[in-house]
Amino acid sequence: MKKLLLHTICLLSALTTSAAIAAPFTAGITALNRQHDATAFRAWKRIADLGDAEGQNNIAYLYERGMGVKQSYQNAKIWYELAAAQGLPEAKHNLAMLTYQGHINGRDTRKSVEWFREAADAGLLQSVYMLGVLYMEGEGVFKNYDKAFEQFMRAAKRGDPRAQYMVGAIYAEGFIDPEDKPDYAKAFLWSGLAVLGGVEQAQSLKIAASVYLEKNQEVQIVEQAAQCLKTNFEICE
Repeated sequence: MKKLLLHTICLLSALTTSAAIAAPFTAGITALNRQHDATAFRAWKRIADLGDAEGQNNIAYLYERGMGVKQSYQNAKIWYELAAAQGLPEAKHNLAMLTYQGHINGRDTRKSVEWFREAADAGLLQSVYMLGVLYMEGEGVFKNYDKAFEQFMRAAKRGDPRAQYMVGAIYAEGFIDPEDKPDYAKAFLWSGLAVLGGVEQAQSLKIAASVYLEKNQEVQIVEQAAQCLKTNFEICE
């Protein structure tokens, strides 16, 4: 099986806060972009202490990475939990990732699944992808290639290139075919889309799949990929 590509912690960089705390939130982003981590911490700490979920998530991110403050997974957990309690999907994803990576909660992957599902149900693309990873690996859930494929395809059709790569890999391996037969045409399609999305590993998969295709098939699939992009993946299978 091709190597799984993991998503990382979610830092909120878009301004989703109220006008009352917009200035310190933006100041924190600006400071972080300039590598003034301690300044970012001070700016976000002000709004985090006021109960702002986005600020709490970003404070946790800095603790998790040790940026502008002494690194502490436990402090990161505290702040992520505060933000997650307010329903912030990114904070739930981040708690799930830290747990999955074994930094907190004794790597309780079942707990990771719960948080990933909640964040995915709220529409967070990174969590949709990670559910696919857990089903593929059988961590926190029973291994199930069909369910893994379902989650990867769900993310792939929303434009996630890592998920597109995994969809292509699953087709190439034949994991969802009743007779374990590879579908190289679809592997070529989805790996090609992943290449366009910047996933370097997908290039080798695309080349491997092309060996089993006629030249006219490749041309047709390239045209299909263009339609996928044009329709925002609505007619892409």
